[in-house]
Amino acid sequence: MSKTKLLNIRIDPELKKRAKKLAEADGRSLSNWVTSLISSQVKEAEKKVRKSAKKD
Repeated sequence: MSKTKLLNIRIDPELKKRAKKLAEADGRSLSNWVTSLISSQVKEAEKKVRKSAKKD
């Protein structure tokens, strides 16, 4: 069984080009760089949800 799943998205070609440059500057593949960004945002969103749940 695969440890990862494929996520197909559509992206503006210019945005992809800019993101790829940033990923390369960070020493990562574009896929790895995007995965890292998503992971970071998910963690932040989960913190907000937990914080909000504690207030209730």
